[in-house]
Amino acid sequence: MKAKMILLGAGLMLASMAAPSVQAAPKPASQLRTGDPAPALGGVRWIKGAPGEGFKPGQAYVVEFWATWCHPCRLVMPHLSKLAREYKGKVTFLGISIMEPDKDLKVLAERLDGFVAGMGDQMDYNVGQDTADKLIERTWARAAGRSSIPCTFVVDGKGRIAWIGHPAYLEGVLPAVLRGAFDARAFDGKLEALKKVQGEFTGRFKAADYAGALAMAEALPADDPVAGSAKRYMQLLPLLHLDPARAEKVYREMERHGETDAYLADTLVAQKGIPDVWYARAVELVKAASRQDSESLHLAEVQFKTGRKADALETLKAYSAHLKELQARNPGKAKAYEPYLQVVEAKRMEYQQAK
Repeated sequence: MKAKMILLGAGLMLASMAAPSVQAAPKPASQLRTGDPAPALGGVRWIKGAPGEGFKPGQAYVVEFWATWCHPCRLVMPHLSKLAREYKGKVTFLGISIMEPDKDLKVLAERLDGFVAGMGDQMDYNVGQDTADKLIERTWARAAGRSSIPCTFVVDGKGRIAWIGHPAYLEGVLPAVLRGAFDARAFDGKLEALKKVQGEFTGRFKAADYAGALAMAEALPADDPVAGSAKRYMQLLPLLHLDPARAEKVYREMERHGETDAYLADTLVAQKGIPDVWYARAVELVKAASRQDSESLHLAEVQFKTGRKADALETLKAYSAHLKELQARNPGKAKAYEPYLQVVEAKRMEYQQAK
């Protein structure tokens, strides 16, 4: 199910194109809460890294849940990799695949192995697979009442759950957790206050009150890890319409903070009437983030929406050829690729017929 929200960087939610998380099931009752001991990770098949089952005293952990079908999960992986390198030795990052649809565990294992290998250094942390009976999903995500991904749990040096939320907010969480001074209730309160500001910003922006939207953005503090990122995104969007030269300066600042990513690309594509250079930049951002052949559909969509119809058709043609090559190499699995080919063909026809 898609929501009318998109997560932009470390904390900005705007009415736009796609959901920052993907609903998987009705929300279960919450049993696992902040302050509780972190459940064990027994039975996880580690695809990359070998962190073990327990949580070492004095070591903090980020346990992030994802799935191969979850596009927002894939978009956040480079961000997690950046943080894993930044906090190396202080915080151990664990990405565990849950909610996968495969019934055949051997097929799932092969697919996950290929996915992780294909992500390379954009998935630069420990990566594992849930147990056959979905033990990790049950004792973590479901127990905490979380029915959508990506979802992140932060475990402190005492082995207790310090925070549960979206991985985009980790910059605001980890420093305080490492200091032993993190207050989950206060932090979530700050997020709620920020979301109210973002909601009013979105209303003004959608009403083309770009000056009013910009004023709201510039009232946010720049030195807060979460609000600072939100501030830059919220400045950029109205400046695209008001002052392209200043928008360029904000974009360079976002580059410096590692905030120019495929999420931003989707946001740029959603804008109407901005200089074409920004649409071209959106295409390049998606290309830079694409490590899986399946990302070709996203790339083609961005190319098409930015007026690059011929490029979009070429991208789909190349992806179709790739899928047919996989069929030829794996005759026994040829039927498994047919649904993907049908999607590609439907997109090709849609783009071909569009004026």
